[in-house]
Amino acid sequence: MAPFFFMSRVISSLWTKSYPSIPYRAPIGKGLTTKPTNSSEEEPIRYPIPPFTLETAKRKVQIAEDAWNTKDPEIVAKAYTADSQWRNRTEFFTGRQAIREFLRRKWAHELDYRLMKELWCFTDNRISVRFEYEWHDQQGQWYRTHGNEHWEFDQRGYMKRRDMSANDIPIQESQRKYV
Repeated sequence: MAPFFFMSRVISSLWTKSYPSIPYRAPIGKGLTTKPTNSSEEEPIRYPIPPFTLETAKRKVQIAEDAWNTKDPEIVAKAYTADSQWRNRTEFFTGRQAIREFLRRKWAHELDYRLMKELWCFTDNRISVRFEYEWHDQQGQWYRTHGNEHWEFDQRGYMKRRDMSANDIPIQESQRKYV
């Protein structure tokens, strides 16, 4: 059975099945490891933690949505490991400082940002979500962004990998769904 489900509904007994740790492929020349994170043991645990259940996966998604809707890079960055690896559209970067810098640039451009995330599927330490968010640029053009994110968490509940793909659709302000 595949270690990652790409369907929205699965027989409930499958959700509780245990899967082995899924290895992370490090950059070329660095080998294969199952623990790329160096999350400090001094940092508090970020509940809920893996392995996820349907209830805890939904809760983790809601916590992320709430944090992102603050539009505060400091709050959002706390959810990620110190060496978290990100792909956001065509940008690739690593670490909390890079995350903060990215979010500052993002929210300086994407004004009046409002986000909705929805659980798509999950396994022991991975969650996939679909999302939509609305924003406008400095000229007043509104957009709805549709996309998917794939998240991988360490054992303390910090996100160690985030992979995001999205498309922006121009809309009229009157077409907004997330006010």
